Amino acid sequence: MNWLDILGPSTQGRDRRYPVYARLKDRLRDCIQNGQIPEAGRLPADRELAGLLGVDRSTVARAYNELEAEGFVESAVGRGTFVVYKGSFAEPKSEPFVERKFDKNNQSSGIIWQEKFSRFSEVTTAFIGRQPAATPANRQPISFAAGVPSLEFFPENDFESIVSELSSQSHCREMFAYTDAAGHPALRAEVLKHLAAQGISAREEELLILSGSQQGIDLVARTFIDDGDNLAIEDPSYFWALCNFTAFGAKTLPVSVDDEGLNLNALESTFARRRVKLLYVMPSFQNPTGTSLPTAKRRELLQMARHYQVGVFEDNFVGDLNYEPEKLPSLRSFEGGEQTVIYQSTISKSLCPGLRIGWMLAPEQAMSRLLISKRVSDLSTNSMSQVILAEYLRRGLYQNHLQTIKDAYSARRDMMCKALSELLPNELQFAKPKGGMFIWARLPYGYSARELLSFAEQEGVLFSPGDLFFAGGDRKEFFRLSFVQSNQAEIEEGMQRLAKAVKSYLSSKRRKDRSESLVNMRAGPNVFV
Repeated sequence: MNWLDILGPSTQGRDRRYPVYARLKDRLRDCIQNGQIPEAGRLPADRELAGLLGVDRSTVARAYNELEAEGFVESAVGRGTFVVYKGSFAEPKSEPFVERKFDKNNQSSGIIWQEKFSRFSEVTTAFIGRQPAATPANRQPISFAAGVPSLEFFPENDFESIVSELSSQSHCREMFAYTDAAGHPALRAEVLKHLAAQGISAREEELLILSGSQQGIDLVARTFIDDGDNLAIEDPSYFWALCNFTAFGAKTLPVSVDDEGLNLNALESTFARRRVKLLYVMPSFQNPTGTSLPTAKRRELLQMARHYQVGVFEDNFVGDLNYEPEKLPSLRSFEGGEQTVIYQSTISKSLCPGLRIGWMLAPEQAMSRLLISKRVSDLSTNSMSQVILAEYLRRGLYQNHLQTIKDAYSARRDMMCKALSELLPNELQFAKPKGGMFIWARLPYGYSARELLSFAEQEGVLFSPGDLFFAGGDRKEFFRLSFVQSNQAEIEEGMQRLAKAVKSYLSSKRRKDRSESLVNMRAGPNVFV
């Protein structure tokens, strides 16, 4: 028995109200009561223990004497000091039941749950409250608001065949049993092949299967964010990432996004002025702007992060939805990226969101902690989804499906951009994205997308107001349009409705501004308005 490890802490600190002999006695008593020092166990001689702990022999002797007086030990000359206490091994006595009387007047009110919510809950609720409340439309609305893929291209025949065959080939056990927290071996193997085809080499020890990419954001926040930590983030950025990081106590440092993605000059200024722990970035087809960081700037970003010792969290949520010939390498694929970047991706936007499957790569040192957070979060990802997706990828069906939806989505993108250019040539600014799901539009300065939304709802068309995506929520003139969920007929009709709403709103706003200006002029120069 290592007495120094067990009793050493009892001698630390100086407090005359709680002298060393008393602390030693209490520590020995605790160890006896919890069974750490067993019944009939022999304690060290007082001279021996005093030498181990670096205290006076009289200190140990006094502690032993008081333990003996309390009935925990017995001492015999020539034999030593032995534990005789049996209380910790006896059956606990049961107390008789006593009926308690409570005030019946307080029984009807119930628990006041509002007083018990965590800060995490309060922050996330406040963030969700930023989302606009739907108002009744005068016709069936066409929504360009959500970043949800169209289910009309879901390869249901392929999946029906896979599920039927797996069920008939005795795969039920692995589909319904727990799998390893890091992921099902078959899916992990297929994901590594998929990544290699994209130029991303990785080892098994660096891979973690996720329950969707949103879980990846949550795991990174749990693993790396302490209250008050600085986290650099694109401005604007993904709404649910902003919500999650803020709820975990991160101080988000917004870095502007321009036509080529993250502004590296602004980023370096942030790194130089603040001690930043992590950077969260979507270099390909960013949400909500749709912009992409050029290859040269990706390399520069990685070098900058390594210089300032900032970990990079790369969210490649729609990297497969590239509609142009140019291939955009992930930050993880560059030299040094494997030690600098935590990378995640998903099939939710390109295949089907309901499978709730994503994956993450991280340096081994980081992955060991992320894996623990994963176990704490949900033990493991749904086994059935993993087995089914592994077989789908193994059969080579994904690439054909991907080409189908890329053709369809690029056509929808082109149609929406064409309609915006023709119907609203002077009212809106926007850029045609090279991939992804979103078009980022801008009203003239001083106008509000939230105000526009009330006009749009009356016309039966919806979008996401841009202030949702800014860390400060103070940029009112932007809004986001999703072009993947609606077919071409819906896009055509929806753009007509949107154009009517925009023109009505701008006209109404101008009339209101002129009226207020006229009132101010009549009121005279000394009246504060």
